[in-house]
Amino acid sequence: MSELASIIRAYRPSATIALDIAGIPLRVHTNAPAVHERLCRYFDAYVGADGGEPAAEVFLFCGTPVYDEARMRDVPRRSRADRVKEAFYDAGDARVVLKRRTGVVVYVAERSLYVVGDVETNFNQAVNMVMMALAKTLVHRGYIVLHASAILGDAGGIAFASSSGTGKSTLALMLLERHHHLVSNDRLFLRPSPDGAEMVGIPKQPRVNPGTLLRVPRLTRLLPADEVTRYRPMPPERLWRLERKRDVDVEAIYGPGTVRLRGTLRAVFLLRWSLDSRGWSVHTIPQAERAAALGQVVKGLGVYDLRPPDPAVVESTLAAVCERISVYEVSGRADLDRLASLVLAGPALSPAAGP
Repeated sequence: MSELASIIRAYRPSATIALDIAGIPLRVHTNAPAVHERLCRYFDAYVGADGGEPAAEVFLFCGTPVYDEARMRDVPRRSRADRVKEAFYDAGDARVVLKRRTGVVVYVAERSLYVVGDVETNFNQAVNMVMMALAKTLVHRGYIVLHASAILGDAGGIAFASSSGTGKSTLALMLLERHHHLVSNDRLFLRPSPDGAEMVGIPKQPRVNPGTLLRVPRLTRLLPADEVTRYRPMPPERLWRLERKRDVDVEAIYGPGTVRLRGTLRAVFLLRWSLDSRGWSVHTIPQAERAAALGQVVKGLGVYDLRPPDPAVVESTLAAVCERISVYEVSGRADLDRLASLVLAGPALSPAAGP
């Protein structure tokens, strides 16, 4: 009996949640009442009637996973300094992915994800797998994935793209203070449309460090008073690298409707700044160079996608998107306030400004 067949035989869900996220119907099942309750709270805005065939299903089982450690292969790291997070092997009817830190195992089938382990303690991984099911559906419908946060205002959508730890989430949250809507915190899905470039986000609550919470007025209250006192005197460089993250429930703080998962993208700011640099500049990337520039922050779904899109299709989709938007490179010293002010200026950053 295969690993997946063993899991299906051993565990039965006791509760199901039907979700509709950005027009994508999903169904999530679990055998853990506490996990079901937390899922209902987390996805409250997306819980809907179970009235149709889901695009994908996620099964979250508190239990003991079944796998062969001898067959596991570590997922390659970006650098030698990075900790190995996942290992996997293919088992015929599913790919078996082991989360090294938590021991949770994900069985990846074509339209389903089975997650087994201590999913109550590791609830964030349960949420991530729901997001992964959504992401796979979007990618298979022709979207590409950008490592970016995005906001939506009256004039359209703005994205901030970069590697991790460069201020993407902070910028988006700063602009929520100025009445913008959050589209996505970390992954943005794009494809060309008759009206321009269509963007879709995922409803993952931002996980941010104390530096972000101190910078955004309405978020500072998420920090206990003693931590505010301890962190405020720290230099920006130290706060930037402080990894003690908290989830931000955007709609609980800013009100229902603050998150809007769909919109039209008009510009991307490619963040190539750092705290160690000097000066500050923003320049428009010429259209002929946009796809190559944004190609550096295009993401795949890794071991969770059993049939990833053809790279040539991804490249052509990115090129079509880049024909419909403006792309700006921001370099020099990281200055979030200055860039937020520039975005709020608005008219000078219309796609018509062009290369």
